[in-house]
Amino acid sequence: MTPSTHLQGKRIRSLRKLKGLTLVQLAQRTGLSHGYLSQIERGISQPSIGSLVEIAQALGVTMQWLFSDPQEGAEGSERPLDERLVKRKQRIEIQYQDGIVDQLLTPRSNNNLEVIYSSYPPSTESEPYSHKGHEAVLVLQGSLEVTVGGDRYILEEGDCLSFTSNEPHAHRNLSEGETTALWFVTPASF
Repeated sequence: MTPSTHLQGKRIRSLRKLKGLTLVQLAQRTGLSHGYLSQIERGISQPSIGSLVEIAQALGVTMQWLFSDPQEGAEGSERPLDERLVKRKQRIEIQYQDGIVDQLLTPRSNNNLEVIYSSYPPSTESEPYSHKGHEAVLVLQGSLEVTVGGDRYILEEGDCLSFTSNEPHAHRNLSEGETTALWFVTPASF
């Protein structure tokens, strides 16, 4: 269990209770088992990308809301941080159960656009998920397969793909090494 997984679980539980939902009701809204949701809330399990999307949508928040405020971890800083700047050490990071890691590069206050730096260990892949908006992905290193609806795209270093996010989409690393990519999402849904 990582500190971010534990904090994320606490935030999910807190919001669920604030909205007056039981675990069973949240399970019905998300299609996830109440046992799995309980493990996420207790910080025992790291959710997949699709699971977090489902949880955030069911609770009416963006995914970034489920994670700690980057200002909480700012060392030696008593004053508010610039809402236009995200320092490397202050990035919100999500580590998924499959090994994929996302880092939010844009401030939480920006609701119009998100830029996410993603790293994919060898042989990792996401399950299909969807959300409102549009997005584009630029592969920085390696090779990434992106499936949108029924269409499959193989992206190599420097390739960029854009699509409507409400179509189910998934991605997987085709490289023997790590693949990295930048995701641009509008409106913010991370």
